[in-house]
Amino acid sequence: MRPLKVLIVDDTVANAKLVETVVNRLGNASILAENGQKALQLFEAEQPDLVLMDVMMPVMDGITATRELRERLRTGKRWVPILLLSALDDITDIVRGLEAGADDYVVKPVNIQLLKAKIQNFTHQVEMQEQILQHTTELERWHTLAQQQSELGSHIMDRLINTEGLRNTLVSQFNIPAETFSGDLICAARTPDDIMHLLLADATGHGLPAALTAIPIAGAFYRMTEKGFPISSIAREMNLKLRQFLPADRFVAATLAAIDVKDQIVEIWNGGNPSALLIGENGNLLKEWHSQHPPLGVLPEAAFSEHIEAIGYQEDCNLLICSDGLWEAEDGDGRRIDRARVLDLFAATERDQHLTGLQALVQNHLAGAPALDDISGLLAWIPIERRALPRIDSSPAKPHLVHSGEWHLAISYWAEELKSLDVVPALLDLICQVQALRPHKGSLFIILSELYNNALDHGLLRLDSSLKAGGGFEQYMQQREAALGQLAEGRIDMSFWLHSTEDESVLDIKVSDSGPGFDYRQYLDEQDLLRQTALPHGRGLALIRSLCSQLRYAGNGNQVIARYVL
Repeated sequence: MRPLKVLIVDDTVANAKLVETVVNRLGNASILAENGQKALQLFEAEQPDLVLMDVMMPVMDGITATRELRERLRTGKRWVPILLLSALDDITDIVRGLEAGADDYVVKPVNIQLLKAKIQNFTHQVEMQEQILQHTTELERWHTLAQQQSELGSHIMDRLINTEGLRNTLVSQFNIPAETFSGDLICAARTPDDIMHLLLADATGHGLPAALTAIPIAGAFYRMTEKGFPISSIAREMNLKLRQFLPADRFVAATLAAIDVKDQIVEIWNGGNPSALLIGENGNLLKEWHSQHPPLGVLPEAAFSEHIEAIGYQEDCNLLICSDGLWEAEDGDGRRIDRARVLDLFAATERDQHLTGLQALVQNHLAGAPALDDISGLLAWIPIERRALPRIDSSPAKPHLVHSGEWHLAISYWAEELKSLDVVPALLDLICQVQALRPHKGSLFIILSELYNNALDHGLLRLDSSLKAGGGFEQYMQQREAALGQLAEGRIDMSFWLHSTEDESVLDIKVSDSGPGFDYRQYLDEQDLLRQTALPHGRGLALIRSLCSQLRYAGNGNQVIARYVL
């Protein structure tokens, strides 16, 4: 219990000295004032903890001084108790003093024991008030810090979410935060060969902790998508990153999607999120992708599965990916949103009204009540669109760089590497270290992907691409996964020769495999190439021919040489 600074106000010296003796014997310090006006001056200068105020005094009486002190203290954070000491013992006088702002009233002549008890009681109250002030200050500091963290987290999430991919007219998203901002991460980006990658990640917790978790996830997503890695590899990299720094009780439910409009294929990796839904134009459910994996950050590297589910679609449709906050949102009666209501919404509204309708459905369901969890949704419109060429960046082309001299690279991949490596993204990253090739990254990715996949799928694995027709893409992918897992021998050789001809720089790409080859001549007819662009399979040669100035097969069909003009 610390000593108090007590302001004693009394125009009678004997009374003031008596009170001062009591105050000092209790271990407190005294300040004396002879009237109310002097008391106001000393109050500002000395900042006392307790005021003992006489009522009847010259210049300014105690009631007026008390009222003025209370007015001054009204705007501050301090509470200073005021004890009136007066010979006026009528109840009207006591009430008038208390109404003026006094905290207590003692009638003169003062009883010493009573005065001691009053001072000790106020001492305890002052100490409690100081503790409250300390706690208030600490709470204000924590509130300011939380506000700054919230603004930082919101800024991080805005930067991660508001990217070029989510400004695509075919992709839309909504987010209803449970706190000041949502910790759910939504990302979209295109690969070099124009495949749209989508991500919806729901981290444990809300606010800044969830935002911090999103940083490595988003970084891996954007970086690897830009290089052309498949979503299965991106999921593995995210899991590895989270395992490296997240505590054991933290994880991230995530859904990754790859939409290939050119080949009419949708691939999904779902770890811990609600089912992703493929919804037809009439609101009919075409496909449901349940969670097949634990959330990211749970499994060690050796136990992680990259397995994806793929489907070929035959009509215009919508892909809906949501966090569990949507399906677990409860109305006032504890009822959750039923899937049938969502499908009915898609059936009853036009495509450009699906997102706003879904948001309205959620808000009406909550009826103004706060969401218990972040509610986020990602909606992609997937049209039937047949193109011989993927969509390449239409921005003005950079000036072509002429490569002086020659550059060679040769590399071989054996069965074990073919089963475990993402060859094309890694190889593209390597060859694009050559400055002259960097502006052509998108086209080169497409060429390498087609050449490599043809060599692997048809040269070594002996798969028949016609199986993709008639909705057989899932079966094709299952056969591919099984055949690749059983691959025990085989090799793919790739070589690159960057050089100059008489008037241009060219890159010759040679890909050969150790398979038996095929009769390539039947696919090189121009009319047949045009026909293939309208089919869901066998379009690789037409695609390569459209991007390269030359395309030649050699040997028994297991060697192909493509020339690309820079």
